[in-house]
Amino acid sequence: MTEFSHELFDLVPCWMASPETVSAIFPILNKNKFDLVIFDEASQCFAEKGFPAMLRGKQIVITGDKKQLQPNDLYRIKIEEDAEESPLLEIESLLELGSNFLPETILRGHYRSKSLDLIDFSNNHFYDHKLKLLPDFSNINEGVPAIDFIKVDGVWDRNQNMIEAQKVLELAKDMDARKSIGVVTFNAQQADLIQDLTQEIENISVKNIENIQGDEFDVVFFSMAYAPDKNGKFRMNFGSLNQKGGENRLNVAITRAREKIIIVCSLLPQDLKVDKSINEGPKLLKDYLSYAQNVSNGNFQPSLPVINEQNWGKFLKNEITKSGSNFETSLPFTDLVRMENNTFKNLILTDDQIFYSAESIKESFAYLPLMLQTKGWNYIKSWSRNWWKKPIAELSLLEEKVAKE
Repeated sequence: MTEFSHELFDLVPCWMASPETVSAIFPILNKNKFDLVIFDEASQCFAEKGFPAMLRGKQIVITGDKKQLQPNDLYRIKIEEDAEESPLLEIESLLELGSNFLPETILRGHYRSKSLDLIDFSNNHFYDHKLKLLPDFSNINEGVPAIDFIKVDGVWDRNQNMIEAQKVLELAKDMDARKSIGVVTFNAQQADLIQDLTQEIENISVKNIENIQGDEFDVVFFSMAYAPDKNGKFRMNFGSLNQKGGENRLNVAITRAREKIIIVCSLLPQDLKVDKSINEGPKLLKDYLSYAQNVSNGNFQPSLPVINEQNWGKFLKNEITKSGSNFETSLPFTDLVRMENNTFKNLILTDDQIFYSAESIKESFAYLPLMLQTKGWNYIKSWSRNWWKKPIAELSLLEEKVAKE
């Protein structure tokens, strides 16, 4: 690398490596600097490990999610020194340190989940309802819950739950072999047990809640494993979820699925007595289990976005709704949706609040229409200027477009 850097960079201009590898193989010389260094999953990178890679770049981009896993220092030796105290020295992740000095941009689009019910909980509890969600047209019209809550009579024995593991095996065997399956457990012993039971299934990956970040699957199984022991006694111990920041592990786990989540659980939400828990992890686990149970029972209602109200006298969507057509405001990513026999049909995009709350003109005129097409939605645009000028003609034109779709 020292002698032939120009030839190597001409041949391979883009490199991917861990921060430690960057330090090991790329000399810290001005002539060898990269034009751009991008840190991915920076929430899990210790700040001091990121600095050497920074010094090898002319421009830096740090990406990550504060609501996901932080650096894990369980096996890391720390040297305590008598030095002047500074709040910055208490910061561990490169992402958090960078946010103190660099311009920050929040990516709001969420495209993994094909159903609103897979991401709505995280959007409300972790992202202040700021994610912009767009489900798949066919999935939302099927009306099948994207979360199944399955209660079993499991027993906690030697940090494992055999009944839950066997249920996961049974359900995984019945899955379409073309679907990728992820199994998330809340402790390593349960992961080992399920791994042993499912080793003949090729399309399955078993991980505990500590190492699932960055993965995604068509279907995700949860095996909590926690249950009463053979004497009927249950201890409120939820492993790493009990720790400070444990709720971030839950957030990572419940956002890995593209199509479906199946929770195999030996406890009901009301069985968890977590009101006195110091940290948020156990409390949010109880909330999520309640949410999952409601979704599984067909009681899910998507949360509508909180949009800054404009000081306008009229909104176009209200005028269209008054026309008597079967339009509703029940979806969070559009102004109106036309219903027919309890089935979603056309979307109506107007220049009301959603239009003006977009991040940019490109989002309204390019990105949103492109994503709607990708997700299988038919949409019609209606502009208030035309409506106010010729309301009757515009209504007729809108109804004509709707009929054609």
